[in-house]
Amino acid sequence: MTRSSTARKRPVQDRSKDTVRRILDAATTILKERGYDGTSTNRIAAAAGISPGSLYQYFPNKDAILHTVVEEYAQDLLNRTASRLSELLQADLGVLVAAAIDAQVDTMLERPEILRMVCGQLPGRTTSELLKPLEELMTATIKGYTIAQQAPAVDMDLDAATWIVVGLLGTTVRYVVDEPPIAKDVFVAEMTRLVLSHPLAWCCATSAAATQSMPTWGPGLPGSSTASGLA
Repeated sequence: MTRSSTARKRPVQDRSKDTVRRILDAATTILKERGYDGTSTNRIAAAAGISPGSLYQYFPNKDAILHTVVEEYAQDLLNRTASRLSELLQADLGVLVAAAIDAQVDTMLERPEILRMVCGQLPGRTTSELLKPLEELMTATIKGYTIAQQAPAVDMDLDAATWIVVGLLGTTVRYVVDEPPIAKDVFVAEMTRLVLSHPLAWCCATSAAATQSMPTWGPGLPGSSTASGLA
């Protein structure tokens, strides 16, 4: 990421933090209403109730503001997905997969304009970069679930199988961005069917191991000591 795409300074005082918050909230609203091309620093400043000069004390241009908006969105997506997964890990595999996919779609549908912007308009940002923390979370969760279930040994590479299943997350992004004529419940059902048809899911589903031994995952899952030992 280039220097011009980052904030000029970090807010320290409460007043400065409040100003930055207003700038980011205004940018989010304008982005939703007008899209990337219709978003400008002048419009953001006006919506935030400050002068353009005050805005430039914190951000050099609109892309720097929008990069921060994306960072906050990515963190929120990660935290909410981690929280939902932690609630579901004791559930039946079919319920877990369907609920996890449904939660991801719902969260992404709340702010589709951010995904569209990242998919081709905002310089210095890619969808892969945005999804990487979420993919790491899903990878650690799937591996942890599989190991805890003591799935029967089969001729399968766990790392490769997990990578393929996690890669389906990109399909969820395409669904939100492309807006195909497919109802959400139909999309979730078909995605669930696809995931559960993979041998990785079959191994977990046929295991009789008790799930009570599952660790409690949280928002910090990718960096936890348990997760780090799965790779």
